[in-house]
Amino acid sequence: MSFTSFADGTRWSDVHAAAVCAFLAGTAMYTADFALTLRLQSEGHGGFAVAALIICATLPLVLLAPLTGRMADRFDSRTLMVASGLLQTAAIVAMAFTDNLYALFALVVLNACGTAINQPVVSALVPVIAKREDLPRAIAMLQTGTLVGLAAGPAAAGFLISAHGLGAALGVAAACAAARVLLCCDIRTRRGGVRRDLAAGTGEGRVEWRLRGDKLLGAMVLGLSAVIAAMCAVNVLNVFLVRESYGASESLYGLIEACWIVGMIPGAWIAAAAVRRLDRDVQLAWMLMACLAGVGLVCFGQGLPLFTVLLLVPLNFIGGMFNAGQNSALGIAIARRVPDAFRGRANAAANSRINASQLIGFLLGGAMSTTMDVRVAFMTVGLASIAIVLACLPAIRRAARDDEADKGAAMPTGERDLVAAALPRPRRWR
Repeated sequence: MSFTSFADGTRWSDVHAAAVCAFLAGTAMYTADFALTLRLQSEGHGGFAVAALIICATLPLVLLAPLTGRMADRFDSRTLMVASGLLQTAAIVAMAFTDNLYALFALVVLNACGTAINQPVVSALVPVIAKREDLPRAIAMLQTGTLVGLAAGPAAAGFLISAHGLGAALGVAAACAAARVLLCCDIRTRRGGVRRDLAAGTGEGRVEWRLRGDKLLGAMVLGLSAVIAAMCAVNVLNVFLVRESYGASESLYGLIEACWIVGMIPGAWIAAAAVRRLDRDVQLAWMLMACLAGVGLVCFGQGLPLFTVLLLVPLNFIGGMFNAGQNSALGIAIARRVPDAFRGRANAAANSRINASQLIGFLLGGAMSTTMDVRVAFMTVGLASIAIVLACLPAIRRAARDDEADKGAAMPTGERDLVAAALPRPRRWR
């Protein structure tokens, strides 16, 4: 495994370029996806059609995870990023020239293939660009770029469709994807590029990493996946809650959806400041669980009979802050606990489980759209998310105990004796 890093410290110019690339990628992806979602809803398609569109955008992230994770660890990061951008540009341009529903679904799949390639590459590259102490700030900066793009995407889709139609929205999305292709060439730090095993003498190459072998990280991914499965069930119903229950316009729907992403921006920086003070990995797990419970409470509040649709704005903003916290906790945990040689596969493995849970949630949301009232569905899912978090707490505690026991067993005997001598001795009461 060969890679190029900056020996003198964090290469902030590459972090900034990666953040701008993330902004362009998020804008391109979400402008296209929300434009197509609004088109399906406006043409009278029901919840199953919207769910099918979201499934097409998620399925490649699940099925291609084993392949894209190994690609991220073996091939040149710049080449993969350029290829993913070109694929997305071509797919979005083609969307503007077809009215066939099945052709649109196929193009959404191709667009998602570009995302499936890009995600593990960027996730594995950031810990190479930044030093350990700068990693929370670098991840927050990259997440900010992504989130600004995600916030711009829904709003741009709503306003552009209202003013100029679907073609203008897809044109802007394609231009952003093409600009990302050019800008990612400016990232000088590179990872991968040699299709061979690690050089002899590096201890990383002798041990194959598996997600199931890391109990604490596996428990974090399991809890996050379970809650996301519940939350994605109502993501399908968002457009019906805003547009039909409250009678809001397309532009207001895009603005409300963007508020969730806008809330993630300060949430990412708050989480970065908090993570810098968390020395133990188990503390990241508790932070993740707390954020998941907060998202569940926000979902329950969205289902309440609010007297105005504008109250969804602060609720979405708060939910976005919790969402950013859980993303930062998991990202830092993977960067800390996984050797560099396997980070591409680690991120792909975690993302595949999370995206698989999203698919389950989308399918459930399609069924709920025909059997349940929209507000009742939101409150039910919110309570279910909190229950899932409570059920995961014992697993986190067990995984933390096992993790500490494994570290103690790996400690040299003399060092173990010094640590034991430094611990306070229990008092004996008569």
